Amino acid sequence: MRILDILYPEKCVFCGSLVYDGMRVCRDCSRHLPYVTEPVCRHCGKPIEDERITLCSDCERRGISFIDETASLWIYEDPVKSALMDFKYGGCTSDADFYAKELVDRYARRIRAWSPDALVPVPIHRRRQWFRGYNQATELAVHIGRRLGIPVAELLIRDRYTAPQKSLSPSERRANLRDAFSVDVDLEPDRYGSVLLIDDIYTTGATLESCAEHLKDAGVQRVYGMCLCAGSGS
Repeated sequence: MRILDILYPEKCVFCGSLVYDGMRVCRDCSRHLPYVTEPVCRHCGKPIEDERITLCSDCERRGISFIDETASLWIYEDPVKSALMDFKYGGCTSDADFYAKELVDRYARRIRAWSPDALVPVPIHRRRQWFRGYNQATELAVHIGRRLGIPVAELLIRDRYTAPQKSLSPSERRANLRDAFSVDVDLEPDRYGSVLLIDDIYTTGATLESCAEHLKDAGVQRVYGMCLCAGSGS
C-alpha cells in the first residue's frame, strides 16, 4: 500500500467507505452496480423487461425522434442514484473523472463508431449554474473528451429557467422544455456534422430530444446521446 493511500485515502464514490490502491469503488458496491444490460430499447437504450419488444413505451409514443441513438451506463437506482445526486447537487465534481472512465471503458468502441466531431453537454440555466457553481454534464463531457481526444463544444444555451424535470409527467416534461434551449449563434454546421450530447440522467428523453431538435434545425446532421443513468422502460 502506498504511503499517500494511508495519509489521504480515497472514499468509495457510492457508499463513502475508505478504499485503497487507487480504487474509487469498494468491493461491495462494485458487486451491486446496476449496469444496463439486454434487453434494451433499440433506440434510446433504456432497459426493458420484454426482449420481444423493440422500443420502450416512451420511444413508441414519441414516434419521430431527433436523436439517432442513445446509450446509458447504469439503471437509475441505488447505489448509483444517491451518488448521482451528490454529483449533481452536492459539489462532488471530483467524481467526474471516475464516471467518465466507466463510460469510456464500456462505450469507447460505440463512441468511435458514432465518430462525433464534438461532445456537447446539456446546458443548465445560468441561475442554476451560479447557485451550484458548475454544470455536471460539462464536468462529465470534459473528462470523456480528455480520455478519447474529442473536443467539448458548448453549442447549446439554456434560455429559460424551468421546473425540475423529475417532478413532471412525460407530457409536462415536453411542455416544460418548450423554448427552453437555443443554439449558439456561432455554431458552424460544416464543422459539426455529428455530435454527442452528454447528460447525467435519461428518463423519458424529453431533454435530449429538445436539444437534438435545435441542433438539427441548425444544420447538424447526426446527434447521439450518452448518459450515466437511465430509468427503466417498458
